[in-house]
Amino acid sequence: MHHHSIINRLCKLLFVLLVGKVVLVTFASYRDYMPPNFAVDFLQGRREYFWRGYHWAFYCHIVSGPLSLLLGMILVSDRFRQRRTKWHRLLGKIQAACVLLVVAPSGLWMAWYAALGPISGVGFAALAVTTGWTVALGWRAAVQRRFDAHRRWMLRCFVLLCAAVVIRVNGGIGSVMGIEAEWYDIQTAWTSWLVPLIGLEVFEYVKRKRLVRWQG
Repeated sequence: MHHHSIINRLCKLLFVLLVGKVVLVTFASYRDYMPPNFAVDFLQGRREYFWRGYHWAFYCHIVSGPLSLLLGMILVSDRFRQRRTKWHRLLGKIQAACVLLVVAPSGLWMAWYAALGPISGVGFAALAVTTGWTVALGWRAAVQRRFDAHRRWMLRCFVLLCAAVVIRVNGGIGSVMGIEAEWYDIQTAWTSWLVPLIGLEVFEYVKRKRLVRWQG
């Protein structure tokens, strides 16, 4: 049990470091986005329509995305929730508003302009809609004081927000393996959130089964 506890803590630490690195890389990239440098990878080919409304969604997304990811990492902590109940509620309201009103709508708008075409665009649009949906249902469950359901929905939301982290990891794996095919980048628009979400559902299902078996 002791070894399992150590491994669990190490995994959590590695995950926190990974999320922190992605957030820092995003912050560091601001120098290429303010003002926009259309020579960098993400902005290549976007000069024509960038200032026609796309810029609002883009800037809102690159600011609200890292913020919601950091807030999510705090809010999913059981220790923080139990010891700082009032802060959990306050930060939870900020998180819900940020995701529902900024992250999801801006992500949906940007999906329309996905550089790799409609298949990846639909994938990112589905991610945006699903993320907003989980927040809305999580908020509703909290208002109804169904806290177990609230926890499950917000955990799903956090996993979806972590798609940004998975995309970075996917890109790193592709670089290491020398994969430069367009299909690899397109599949990321779907696998970056579907695979972690399915993994979470399987994990929660197995955990509930074990709990029922233990209680029985």
